[in-house]
Amino acid sequence: MTISLMRESLKKLISDDLKDAHAGLLMQRGLTEWDKDDKQAKADLIQKIVKIPAPKKDSLYALAFTRWVQATSDTSRFATFAAGISGRLYTGLNSAGALETGISTSHTYGMPLIAGSSVKGIARSHAESLGLDKAHLTVLFGDDSDSGSLKSGALVWHDAWFVPANTPPFAAEIITTHHQDYYNGKQPEADEMESPIPNQQIATQGSFYFVIESAPGAQAWAAYAQNLLFQALQTQGAGSKTASGYGYFTVADNDALGKIKHIQEEQQQALAAQQKAAELAAMPAHQRFIQKWESRFAKQTSLSVNNHEHTKLYEEWKTDLESVTDNPVYSAVEKAEIAKLVDKIRKEHKNWLNNKKRKDALTDILEKLRGE
Repeated sequence: MTISLMRESLKKLISDDLKDAHAGLLMQRGLTEWDKDDKQAKADLIQKIVKIPAPKKDSLYALAFTRWVQATSDTSRFATFAAGISGRLYTGLNSAGALETGISTSHTYGMPLIAGSSVKGIARSHAESLGLDKAHLTVLFGDDSDSGSLKSGALVWHDAWFVPANTPPFAAEIITTHHQDYYNGKQPEADEMESPIPNQQIATQGSFYFVIESAPGAQAWAAYAQNLLFQALQTQGAGSKTASGYGYFTVADNDALGKIKHIQEEQQQALAAQQKAAELAAMPAHQRFIQKWESRFAKQTSLSVNNHEHTKLYEEWKTDLESVTDNPVYSAVEKAEIAKLVDKIRKEHKNWLNNKKRKDALTDILEKLRGE
């Protein structure tokens, strides 16, 4: 018996070529019909999901990921690293809906994620296997045991975000159950006589960005936890089916690492620009003027008289200089300092300023700056 799960008008919206679909929503609501004996609708939907490519640079998820990396770039507060799945990962397999398979995805963006509670559990399991004492475990993970202490730890274990590099986020898998009657308690022993039942599933692939946040003064613990977590991901794995080789991690590939590094470098440049702007704003007017034009001309290695862009630079510089000569904000001493800058630039870019018109204009400005 076939049961329709979706209105006909909505079926048209789910094409075979979905470039930026919400995978989580498709898994929960995308199955068009259900038939106990026919799994073709499920297979078709899984194929649509696994064709969803990695998010593009200007996609909502990529922009959100960029903001998250920027927000966690403070190394005095966050310990971060990227790790790549060495094969494939099952996470959230039990959160099955109509599709009869589950995977943890971001509620907002539909991309894979590893919940912070799972990340914390992976690290804690590994720490306990190493025999860490209770005091250290309490600092790392808190204490919610039956002792009633309810102590919070010094760290916050955030969700791990999928890195929007070049690897598609989803992959089709098949898990085959060989002894269903035995597992269901209908048979006392697995006798190898049962028919295997293949189950279509969705797994995750690619790299994830892990973030551990520390309380003030606990950065050393965050760094320790970072190493502990990476060891756990390498040796213990994450998610389901680790005994079958799923869920093990290694260092992220160059594509994913490059993506994160690029975001971090842009963030550092933006912060440096903000700091420089703040420093300039705090300077006296004549020092701001000198800093501005020293910086502008430091970027010029060769100036040509007939170059249009260079002419625009000259006109802007001349206009700024003329505004100083008649401005009562600048004292005679400050104007003299600006005049020294003009002399310096004239010597460094003599050919560019050797044009008679420019030379005469600068001479007039210098005379006014010096009070001659």
